[in-house]
Amino acid sequence: MEYYVFERSSGGLTVTKVEAIITEAGYDAADFTYSATSKSSVLASGTVVMNVNSLENAAKRLGIKGVSVASNAAADAGCGISSAGVARTAANPLGATNYGITITMDQDTVTALSGGKYSLYGFKAVQSSVGGGMPLVWFQSDKFGLTTTVDWVVQYEAYTSQSAIIPNGRITGLSSYGIDLAQQLAITTPQGTGTVGAGGTPLGIEVLNETSTPVTCGISEVVAGQAEPLCAFPLYGNGLDAMVPIQKVMLTFSTKQVNTGTVIEKAYSQSILVDLTSANQREVTFDINDGWSWGGFSWAQAITANSNVVPLLIEDNASAAANALTLLDA
Repeated sequence: MEYYVFERSSGGLTVTKVEAIITEAGYDAADFTYSATSKSSVLASGTVVMNVNSLENAAKRLGIKGVSVASNAAADAGCGISSAGVARTAANPLGATNYGITITMDQDTVTALSGGKYSLYGFKAVQSSVGGGMPLVWFQSDKFGLTTTVDWVVQYEAYTSQSAIIPNGRITGLSSYGIDLAQQLAITTPQGTGTVGAGGTPLGIEVLNETSTPVTCGISEVVAGQAEPLCAFPLYGNGLDAMVPIQKVMLTFSTKQVNTGTVIEKAYSQSILVDLTSANQREVTFDINDGWSWGGFSWAQAITANSNVVPLLIEDNASAAANALTLLDA
C-alpha cells in the first residue's frame, strides 16, 4: 500500500480538492481511499505509485496554492534517506524506519553560531498516561554547516536507572535493553535489571517492576548511530509504565552546555517542534536573527525561549495511538 499525505500551508484542504489534484496529475482518483486528518491535511492510500512533483505541480495548475505532498513511495525511491525493505505498521504507517530533518542556514548564521559557541540540541517526544515524566536532552552536537541533517532510526531500547528525576539533573547508570513496540521489559532485581518479552502495549513499550524497589525508567532511541535516552518516568515498586514513542522532535541552538540525558523543563532558546508523523523527512531553515521557518505548514511550530516544553514532549493523552490507527485503517 502506498500512502500520500497532502498538506496545505494556508487555507483548507478537502478530499474533493485532493481528488481533483490526483486527476489533474494524470492518475485515477478512484484508485485511492481518502481520510481528512485535519482541516489542512488529507491522506490518500492505494496501490498506485504517483510522482510527488507531478502532484504538487498539478495543485499549482488548479490554483490550490501551498500544497506539499509526502509519501512512503518517495521515501522508498530515495530522498536522501534509506528506507528499503521496511514493514509498515500501525505505529509507522508510512513504512519509514529512518527519519531526518534538514536544517538550512546562510553563511552569516553559521559563522555567528560557531563564533558564539552554540550547540544544536534535540529532544524527542513520547506519550504516556504516567505522571511525573520528563523529557531529556536526546542529542547534542557542535558540528553544523550550511546544510545540516539530523537523522535517527526507529530502533528502541528500554532502560532503568537509579538516578532521580530532578530539573537539570542527569539520568545516568542505565541498564538498557533492546526492545520493540508491543514488548515489555520486566524488572526482576532491585538494581533494575530484567528481561524483555511479549505483552506490551500494541503501539508502545512497557516497563514492569516486579520488585518493591522504585526505579527511574524510560525509552532510548538511536540517533547518529547511538541509542540515547529521551524521556524519564518514575516507576514504583510493583508498578507498570507504558510509553508510546511518537515522531515529534524539538530542535534548538543554545550556548547552554549540557549533556545528553539531562532533564529539561524549559526551552533553552527559541526552538522548533517538528512533527514527522506523516512524512519521514522535513526541511526547515534557521536564521540567527529571525529564528526558525518552515513555510508555515501545520507540521511545525515555533517555541519561544523559556517556554515550558514538558507538555509538548510528554503528551498526556491517547491521540497519538488513535491517529496512527486511523492512518493505517484509511
